Amino acid sequence: MSEPVRPDAPEMADVHAWHVPRLVIAWLVAAVIGTLVTLLVPPEERFSWLVFAIGVSTLITFALQLGTAQRVGFITRVAFSVAGSVVVIAVIDAAGLLIESLAT
Repeated sequence: MSEPVRPDAPEMADVHAWHVPRLVIAWLVAAVIGTLVTLLVPPEERFSWLVFAIGVSTLITFALQLGTAQRVGFITRVAFSVAGSVVVIAVIDAAGLLIESLAT
């Protein structure tokens, strides 16, 4: 007989359930888009383009995670991926602003 699962026992997520390569791909795409925006867009228009970059990263995240066809953990994976993309874009923009301010 199988042992019943205790309701107070925490469940550990399987590493394969996270689909780590898909998370990394979404973050790399965010890094590329964030770098392009930081390098190519004038400072007065940068905020609008960064919002666009986060939107594109979110759509890419949805596409990558829907491609897994796995329901378990979908919301967690999408939230983690989008939050990571926002952090990546923010760090790249902050570095760009710092370099700009040091150059002047």
